[in-house]
Amino acid sequence: MRNEQLKEVEIRDMATLRAYQNKDAGITDLQCQPTDVYLFCLKQGHMHIHTSYIPHPIELNTGEAIFLAFPKGEWQAKMACQPETEFYTVQMEVSKLHSLINPAFDQHQLETAPKLNMRDLMKLIPVNPSLLVCFDQLLHHKLQIPFKSIFEQAKFLEIFSLIMETAFGQHMEACPVMMTPAIESKIHEVRRHIMSHIDTVPDPDHLALVFELPRNTLKEGYRYIFGKTIHQYHADHKLESAMQMLSSGELLVKEIAFKIGYQNPSHFITAFKKKYGFTPKQYVKQEVASV
Repeated sequence: MRNEQLKEVEIRDMATLRAYQNKDAGITDLQCQPTDVYLFCLKQGHMHIHTSYIPHPIELNTGEAIFLAFPKGEWQAKMACQPETEFYTVQMEVSKLHSLINPAFDQHQLETAPKLNMRDLMKLIPVNPSLLVCFDQLLHHKLQIPFKSIFEQAKFLEIFSLIMETAFGQHMEACPVMMTPAIESKIHEVRRHIMSHIDTVPDPDHLALVFELPRNTLKEGYRYIFGKTIHQYHADHKLESAMQMLSSGELLVKEIAFKIGYQNPSHFITAFKKKYGFTPKQYVKQEVASV
């Protein structure tokens, strides 16, 4: 069964965004050109991406993304998803990617410029719930011309800048502990565990024991990869997840508070306002007004 494409938005002279959803297992095939760069972003579920130029499948879980490109020739990608999976794709030309990063870039330089560093480009990118809210706002807004294109371009640039900052904007010049691919993989597993146990305050000592990592390696490695300590990441993820839940309109404020681990809804409201500058109810009113 094919993945169901729900929505497509063409960002003028920039990119094409598509949203997919499937209740059952599904597959989507893509035929890509050497000039194409694709971002795959998993909102929820589990996906394997099989490409014609990588011998092993790439695994994506909820809240993860990756850029894929193959400048040497045409390439194919097959996205195999488990049931109840939702994801986005962003398709753009490599020249546009360069020009967005460097506005002074001349696309004619592509012929003489060094090739894309595939190792740097193809890395697992953690996606926060607040970024997923941006995708939803872009794909499901109700604005009409002439404001439609202005909003879509602005929202796409917001998404792009957040993705690039997360992927390449390291907060430290070098990791203070040894970082091997195996250790990095385990630290990503720790992040997935924290995300799936959002209502529980993480214990670094326990996580280090469970995932068989030295405590200092876990703490410093986590801060290096994600730019925050384990506790900072968990606290921010809770409130960003709350924003995503509020946007869906499926739960009451107090239900969201309990779901993300607050025993008292008023404490949740206070923390939410401190982070975003408005209460959950004010945020909902803003969302309703925008659609």
